[in-house]
Amino acid sequence: MIVRDLQPISILEDRGFNAFVKTLDPRYKIPSRKRLMEGTIADMYKDCQDKVRANCQRAHSVVLTTDMWTSRSTEAYLTVSCHFIDNWQMQEFVLETYTFYGQHTADNISLELKRITDEWGITQKVVAVVTDNGANMVSAVHKAGWKHYPCFTHTLNLVVKDGIKAVPEVVQLLEKCSSIVSFFHHSTKATEKLKQIQKQLKVAEHKLIQSVETRWNSVFYMLERLHEQREALTTALCLLGKNTLCLSNEELSMIHLTIEALRPFEEATREVSAEKHVSVSKVIPLVSLLLRAAAATEHQGSSLVTELALQCQHRFRGIETFHSLAASTFLDIRFKNLAFRDRDNVETMKKRMLTEMQEVHQPTSESPPPGSTSAPVPRFASPVTPASTPSSALVTAKGGIWADFDIQVLSAQQHRSTGTDALIEMRRYLEEKLIPRDQDPLHWWQEHEQTFPSLSRLAAKYLGFIASSVPSERIFSKAGELVSQRRNRLKGEMSTCCCF
Repeated sequence: MIVRDLQPISILEDRGFNAFVKTLDPRYKIPSRKRLMEGTIADMYKDCQDKVRANCQRAHSVVLTTDMWTSRSTEAYLTVSCHFIDNWQMQEFVLETYTFYGQHTADNISLELKRITDEWGITQKVVAVVTDNGANMVSAVHKAGWKHYPCFTHTLNLVVKDGIKAVPEVVQLLEKCSSIVSFFHHSTKATEKLKQIQKQLKVAEHKLIQSVETRWNSVFYMLERLHEQREALTTALCLLGKNTLCLSNEELSMIHLTIEALRPFEEATREVSAEKHVSVSKVIPLVSLLLRAAAATEHQGSSLVTELALQCQHRFRGIETFHSLAASTFLDIRFKNLAFRDRDNVETMKKRMLTEMQEVHQPTSESPPPGSTSAPVPRFASPVTPASTPSSALVTAKGGIWADFDIQVLSAQQHRSTGTDALIEMRRYLEEKLIPRDQDPLHWWQEHEQTFPSLSRLAAKYLGFIASSVPSERIFSKAGELVSQRRNRLKGEMSTCCCF
């Protein structure tokens, strides 16, 4: 209950809980706080740690997500999550929720990130880290020697917030909408009146939603709910003598236009917030679709649509040149090269991928499947050198003036063979039919890994990337419940155990 349901440790001493346990089994003796925390929960944590460590050790490459937050007791926490593909299934593990002491500088954050990955033995396996756009987080990742990718949902948040700020009439409208919601939330009489009107009008008895500064989509949900309840709200406000809060026809029309302008962004946010499905490959297609949606509604003369399009172009400029994002989209059989807006970017990505295919080419039959993390751990192989092959050894043994030239010829033949194989494999992949968008690309790769031996290795790497740091943020929501008013004296190390 303490770990799964986030009950406070003090529940052990609650009279109601003790009476409940005694009713179930009078013979059972409830353990003490110390025994439970230092014994049972600590043992559970150790067992879980061992299982996660075994999974991480078998992984070939991993992507980290991380973020920071502050509890009610003003303690700072850092959560680090690990993501990779195992047997063509997306895997996610929380490595640590750490009580962060000291200033939140890039150097301090970087040191803690390296400490955590060193303890888990995955420092050399980290291929990217996804965080928000905070300068200290970005710098910390770079100082640790890793590639940084901005959280897509955080970037969308900036796009929408900046787009809204640039349109004064929308800002004023949102302020009024927020005031309406606040009025009903702070008045029992108003809430009861609204419920009565909802029943009389036979509309859905939904509660109003207040927008939150840190989450732009809460603005969308607030407007959507207000538009749904517009008749009930107008009636209730008039009866309560709050006519000044009533929304005019012009304001209702603007709410409708704002909802439609923001709807594509809300859909995009939901798309990339999935944890158990491939999401990174959707980033490039979604950016393209957001720009198309803005262009399609530009004729309505909406200033917000124009500003959102400008912010998209600014925030996502050059996104197709990010190789990991481009590679993940290309290796998603639902999209391949059709999702790109610039053909030159596709060709650049394909050239680099052909080089990678030659590097991962392993001629032996002992190599483990690309989507599997079973031992032995697959490693990116270096191109076989001529001197290491039986043929080159034979040429060297013959000696003579032509020996060096013969080795050079052999090397060229081997390089051409590997390059040709990669090119043929790439062409065969491009000839494959796209699968429906609601199907799982990892399932397709599981069925075709033998057909595309080199590309499947790259697919296992790049499709394992994650587009958003939302998984780490969800841990903060859990931890926020854990370190609440009734649990704010819980030690940092025990918070780590309960959030693991």
